Amino acid sequence: MTTSGQELSAAQLAERLIGLEVPKEAIAAAGEWMAYRLESDGFQWLKSRSSLERHLDGRLERMRLEGSHWNKAGKLIEFSIVSLEVFDEELQAWRRSNLERTVERPGSMEGIVCATSFLDISREAKAIITLPARRLAAVDRLYEHAKEVALPWFKSSENPEELAEAVPDALLRPTGFAQDLLELLVSRGLSEEARSLIQRVLALGESHRDSFTQGRDLAINGERPLWHSPQSLGWSSEVLGLI
Repeated sequence: MTTSGQELSAAQLAERLIGLEVPKEAIAAAGEWMAYRLESDGFQWLKSRSSLERHLDGRLERMRLEGSHWNKAGKLIEFSIVSLEVFDEELQAWRRSNLERTVERPGSMEGIVCATSFLDISREAKAIITLPARRLAAVDRLYEHAKEVALPWFKSSENPEELAEAVPDALLRPTGFAQDLLELLVSRGLSEEARSLIQRVLALGESHRDSFTQGRDLAINGERPLWHSPQSLGWSSEVLGLI
């Protein structure tokens, strides 16, 4: 439930959550409580990143928490799930070995599969835990919401063989993660699934098709797009020999 090496009982975790006054400490205790509730799903609380994280065969899934800028002891303690992220070690290794076939990313993003602002997919991303007597109930509501919204989002990209059909459309927008998902499939040797993903993106609309054509032209002319640019999927499709 926590990476600190100190496992506490449910009663101890609840007591700590209820008793803390400093917002940052109370939010960390809320993260530990959520990790306790999510333990059967494989999540742990990582205090150094204020995140709930799950490791699955080289895959890292992360829910990052963040406190409100308005927090003040005795006045307001509020936090939200702000983002969901997926990283993959095998994909990171593939990119490092295929620098000419991918785009430049920040070092911390070499293994990125996909990510989203939780605020983009949820209207209930926050918990207000100002009053100690209501904290457990507030954190449990957010935990239940994470189970309902965040876990299915993670699952949509978990199985590469099903990814092309399962991921939400929002990940495939022109400045989204279609290129990253495509590279995940290629890193697994799943060329047909990669082509299915391309066809799904092209079916989303004319703007997607125009950007795809522009990306192909960049590749043919020996140019390289920026990461997350609308042209990146078309560029990758040409460079990787998928069309």
